[in-house]
Formats: sequence, structure tokens, C-alpha cells
Amino acid sequence: MAADKTLDTGGLEESLSYYRAGVGAPFASLVSSPEQAADNIVRYQTEIEDARYGTELKKRMKRVNAWYAIRSEGGSWLFAPSKYVGYAENTGAAYLSETGAGDGRKTERALADWFHVVSADTRLGSELANALQRFLETHGHSGPKRDARISVLREVFEGMPTALEAGGRIRVDPEICGGRPHVRGTRVRVSDILQLMAAGVSPSEILADYPYLEEADLRAALSWAAATSEHRIVHAA
Repeated sequence: MAADKTLDTGGLEESLSYYRAGVGAPFASLVSSPEQAADNIVRYQTEIEDARYGTELKKRMKRVNAWYAIRSEGGSWLFAPSKYVGYAENTGAAYLSETGAGDGRKTERALADWFHVVSADTRLGSELANALQRFLETHGHSGPKRDARISVLREVFEGMPTALEAGGRIRVDPEICGGRPHVRGTRVRVSDILQLMAAGVSPSEILADYPYLEEADLRAALSWAAATSEHRIVHAA
């Protein structure tokens, strides 16, 4: 993953002046790979906490129409705006500069090669909407714009619904099991089931030890694991 590149400046105004003067023209190119887009999403999480740029970046969240999301290694969703995600090696200073307002139409076209808009009336869409709501509330907003849309990597969109729709048995909730996938109505993680199976414990033995589980729960856990094993995992700092 690309290293986080920051400006060697003393503050936001100095950084903006740096770009207004035309030095190191921001947004020289659009992202050329999903890895670059993912790097930007991860970097955005750090930038919004930066003493120089964070306050203004958080203010601009209320204007965002298009959010892009990836899942961290810990199972939580990370979000960033299209105009931040779509330009290679983006920074807070470039995103906030007068000349760096960016073109959402360009970033949307570039990102469409790897991301897919998730319908709000799907289970994945509901999960993302709830996660984005919590993300924005954490940063001082009541919620996203009414017409805001959320996109995820196509491989996630194509693979996750199968696991998520396995009888609705596998859930991801930041308040339960640290956000790790678990069997609904329990605190049994998918990883717990997989570890037992890998150790040679039979399904019947697992069900005997966990009488509140059903055989369908075990199949759902395997389905989830099969789908997510093909997905890009992002290691967030």
C-alpha cells in the first residue's frame, strides 16, 4: 500500500497557499487502481483527525453525495468522499485547496471501474447506511445527505450478498463481537466456528456444545468465509 504522503508545512493556511501558488499542482491524475483508491480511504481516516485539516474536512462531510467504503481488517467499514478517493495519493491540503476542489464527475467515472453503488434496500445497503450514519454522528453530523449513495468494491458487492443472504444468519454489528461477523442472536463468531472445524470438531459436536446454533448457522458461516476469502483486506493503521 502506498505510503502516506503529507506536506511539510506548518498549518492549513500555509498548505493552501502552497497550492494556490501552483506548487505541486494537486490532483495531477486520477487513481489508476483499486489499491490506490483503498489507500486514499485509509488515509482519509487519519486526515480527519489531523490538527491542520481535520476540522475543515469534517465540515465538508455534510456536502458529500458519493461515499466510498472498504472493510478494514477488524471488520468495520471505512468511508471517504468520491473527490478524495478518486485522485492519486490525495491529501487533506489538496482536497481543501481552492484549485483542488476536484471534479466529482471525473472521480465517479474513474472509480466506477472497481466500485459498485449499493442499493439502500438490500441487506448490505442497510449495513452500510447504518455504519455511515454512525461515522458521521461521530464527527458531528446528524447523518448523510438524503440522496447520498455508498459504493463498495465490485468483488465485495458480487460476493458478500451470497453470504449475507444465507438465511440472514450472519450479522456484522460494531456493538457485537467487536464488529466481527457472528451468528445472529448470539456472540458466536464465524471465526469461532471455522477454528473448531479446522481443529477437527464435527458439526454434530459443535451443535452439541452450542445448542442454540443450528446446522444452517454452520453452513452460513462457511458460506461467509468462502465469499470473504476472495475479498481484498485493507490493513488500516
